Amino acid sequence: VDIFEERKKRILQAKANKSDTKFVIETEVVKCIYLSDDVVRWLKTSDAKYRDFFIRRMKQLSSGERSRILAKRLKGSVNVTIYEIYLEQKSGFRILWTEKDNFILIWYVSNHKKVSHYMKLIDASNNRSDRNQTSISKIQGLDWNESISAVSNDQLQNHHVFLDPCGNVPLKVYGVETDKIDDIIKPDWTPGLYLTDEEREVVETKGTVLLLGRSGTGKTVCICNRMEHDKQINFKNQSFKQLFVARSTKLKNYVRNIVGEGQDRSSDFKTFSEELNILEAKLPTLEYVRSRFPRENKMDFRRFKTDLFKGDEGIDALIIWTNIRSFIKGSIEATVNQNRILTQEQYLSSEVIGKKRCRLSTEKREVVYDIFLRYQNYMESNDLWDDCDRINALITRLLQSRTSQPDIFEEVRCSKIYVDEVQDYIQSELLLFFYLSGAGDLFLAGDSAQNVVEGVEFRFEDIRSVGYHIAGEYRHLIPQKPKVVNMNFRSHAGILNAAAAILGKMFNAFPDSAKQLGKDDGVFKGPRPGVFNKVKMDLISSLVNEKRKGTVILTHDRNVKKLQDELGGYQLVYGIRAAKGLEFKNVIVLDFFNSLPQELQKPWRELLLERSTEDFCMNFPEVEGQLKLLYTAVTRCIETLFFAETTASLSGAAFVRWMTTTSVTSSQGDDQPIATLNNITNIENMTMTQDEWLAAGIANADAAEAEESNDLFSAQSLMQKAIFSFDQCSNNEFSSKAKIHLESMRFREKFSSLTDSSKKSAMIQDEAVFIQKLLNDDSMWQEAAIIMGKLLEKNLLSEAFRLCKDLQLHFKTVYKKEGKEMSSVLLCELMNKIPEVEY
Repeated sequence: VDIFEERKKRILQAKANKSDTKFVIETEVVKCIYLSDDVVRWLKTSDAKYRDFFIRRMKQLSSGERSRILAKRLKGSVNVTIYEIYLEQKSGFRILWTEKDNFILIWYVSNHKKVSHYMKLIDASNNRSDRNQTSISKIQGLDWNESISAVSNDQLQNHHVFLDPCGNVPLKVYGVETDKIDDIIKPDWTPGLYLTDEEREVVETKGTVLLLGRSGTGKTVCICNRMEHDKQINFKNQSFKQLFVARSTKLKNYVRNIVGEGQDRSSDFKTFSEELNILEAKLPTLEYVRSRFPRENKMDFRRFKTDLFKGDEGIDALIIWTNIRSFIKGSIEATVNQNRILTQEQYLSSEVIGKKRCRLSTEKREVVYDIFLRYQNYMESNDLWDDCDRINALITRLLQSRTSQPDIFEEVRCSKIYVDEVQDYIQSELLLFFYLSGAGDLFLAGDSAQNVVEGVEFRFEDIRSVGYHIAGEYRHLIPQKPKVVNMNFRSHAGILNAAAAILGKMFNAFPDSAKQLGKDDGVFKGPRPGVFNKVKMDLISSLVNEKRKGTVILTHDRNVKKLQDELGGYQLVYGIRAAKGLEFKNVIVLDFFNSLPQELQKPWRELLLERSTEDFCMNFPEVEGQLKLLYTAVTRCIETLFFAETTASLSGAAFVRWMTTTSVTSSQGDDQPIATLNNITNIENMTMTQDEWLAAGIANADAAEAEESNDLFSAQSLMQKAIFSFDQCSNNEFSSKAKIHLESMRFREKFSSLTDSSKKSAMIQDEAVFIQKLLNDDSMWQEAAIIMGKLLEKNLLSEAFRLCKDLQLHFKTVYKKEGKEMSSVLLCELMNKIPEVEY
């Protein structure tokens, strides 16, 4: 609703009801004005005189004033009405704002030259948040002339969700009550953070908070909001320190840019590696604890697989490595032992390491422990170390400093610690976080379905176990069950459906692999993924280097260099593990299935085609990690997703069948496939998914209909583009309709030009002869009758009406004068059914 326009209507109505001519202003007082994070940063760094001007303008807006200076409507926005305010005449600054329901949102304070740019960003943000397309199942049964009804999102209507103009994440918004606008000028001014009900529940919960949400659901934004909230309630506490930790440098920098370090430097941002280096440098050393960990002596998975794994134990190398790292050396049960290692008896006991945590049988656990003993001997004889050794050494030094050097202990501790992607940490690493802050001072966010770090077996219950261990007698400090966020801001529904289908396979085969949540609600609707089956690598190379520049290739980490070379040095090739935490507009998941180990090809096929047995999780535990890897790859994508396989494989063929047909019984219960199959012989067809081609065809056909009354030639050009798009997605029904529609347009253009030229020549002829000549032109009427029959057969009633309207326009008077009928009975019958047209 355009409130400004409604207000003007009411003002005009009020003027009309007054006996005098005095202008009447109806004021609507606004109780709160919302400011974007960008505006708050501008206010904190701008000159005092500009802040004064800003305060004056906000007071005018909140009181209901709406002059041209205060509410100049910007031209060019499509999805929302955007206004600009002159901050003051000389500076050239403009305030960009929107109004909805009972609140005003200030998006930017901008230089005049950037107004157009920011207007487009605001418009696009509203388009993304309001974008709702009909599902393809709806489109397939749609009448050509029937309007497409948008799918509403009730969750978004329950509270306002603002999207950042620069990305698919919630916008950080602050609220300022109108009676406190003058506080903006104060040096210590801190506006209140605007939170939805869901965000408020997460951010304001006391104690340690666990946050669970699938990819793109705004977990990182919740961390930023929690950090802001904690800073606001502790702004008078001089000793308050907060630390954000992530494994990724990009994620660390992203959060730092949003939160800011603050004038008092109370906020710190570190990668996990950086924090470990700082602790090693500051904590006092102990004679009996290792303090040096040279990189060249580190034991990682690649070294383990090369130097120690023989391959004849019947268990995958990654499964063995995970059990050593997550259970035997890295579990909370191991850390309480004197040597910080589980005994064989403890590891074999399902009472200590339950079956839901470690899904290996007792016999396989025995094999793993024997390999571990060999592993430990090899490490000691070669002076090697692993991550568990380093973490355990730091915990020992930290606890010792608490009594021997409390000043250093307090120096390295933090009031609050926030960890993103918490599923990437083993229990001993989580224990270090608890010691560095306290049992009730952590905020840990993650998604167990994205647990793809080699050697980490993660469940949110494991965090609570660590909290139970450290809380001691203070049981109220044990973390509660995780809060859950389900609204996805990154990917549209087409991608989310594919991701949900993959998770469904994982939960069916591995019920305890990750926390099962309700289905993610996507803010956006969108096309299903496309599939390139047995596509040649040179076509993929041409596609990403020429047709779809900037598309990101995701593959197994070990294949990155090989694929870069095969794609002509294309640089946007990422390993899936390396891409975790990142997001990309367009993604191709390349050769995921044909690169799986040969011994797992058949198990994957059985899983995808619903043929797996109940003991699948015990026989093929490594498939769980591969499913998580595939899910992570899919959820990196924002808009357009493709799966591409360059060579045939059992698992690849099963995946194509499962994704692109409805023949597999558990296919989501829908009447349409999860993905669409592209024509790999046509590179033009490969530039978009089949759903995107269909959407493009509908858009062009809709535009052609809208243009018919203005420019029939342009309308024909648009309809030709629609036909091309429908042919690309092999939608014969829509293509046939568009072709008949185009045929009718061409006839109407020919008929119009014929009658116009005939009338000019008839000016010097007898009118009766001219009329008789046209009415006796059987070929013209036969062509019209044939086209009309096709239009009726395809139910294109609007175009049939337009054709009749054109015929009536030229001959209606003639019928009344001469009493003659058209030679086509079909035309006569149709015209009798259509209401008379008034001219």
